[in-house]
Amino acid sequence: MILRSIALAAIAATSAGAQAALVTYAPWDTTYAGNGLAGVLFDVNTANGVTVALGAHAYKNGVALPNDGTNTFYAQNGIYVPDGKGYANWSFDFGFNLGSNCTGCKVLLGIDKDPSAGVNLVFGDITNHLPNLESWNMKMGFITSGVYNFDPYSASSTAFSLKVLDSAGNIITHSDITVNVPEPSSLALAGLALVGLAAARRRKA
Repeated sequence: MILRSIALAAIAATSAGAQAALVTYAPWDTTYAGNGLAGVLFDVNTANGVTVALGAHAYKNGVALPNDGTNTFYAQNGIYVPDGKGYANWSFDFGFNLGSNCTGCKVLLGIDKDPSAGVNLVFGDITNHLPNLESWNMKMGFITSGVYNFDPYSASSTAFSLKVLDSAGNIITHSDITVNVPEPSSLALAGLALVGLAAARRRKA
């Protein structure tokens, strides 16, 4: 089952021609170049001069997270211990630019309320949030204060959605990603499977 999941992820990464690829986001890299967060990958979408971007990175462990190349990231379970904040080992990142003609527009950020079950997005209005480039962690107090049910040690699949609505409530553009965290045992088995495949290839060479 684990090998099948790995194979499906690889197929998705190579055959998702209809979806935009994850890319770096220039405004983010310019803003965060000095603190090691340049190079985060985002799902970036632009329409009518409005841009939205959602991404994820390994919290204080570099910017890279394994991904399917389009909209799904794969993170490590648990918390980051060294800084004592109790934050999860990964963070999600967002950015938006409303351009100059988006009068009355709203920016809504949705986060999956229960990452262990089906997708249940809860949206908040971040139109006036500054800065409009930000990195948040699912274990930050303002996120986990009674709204979200998140356990960094459990397997999870957390959906995020960032969308801009015009003054009539129509969606101008949106970005959607998912961060998947496997069971620790599954992650270890997947690693062993990959090592085994590499060894087999060496024997054949």
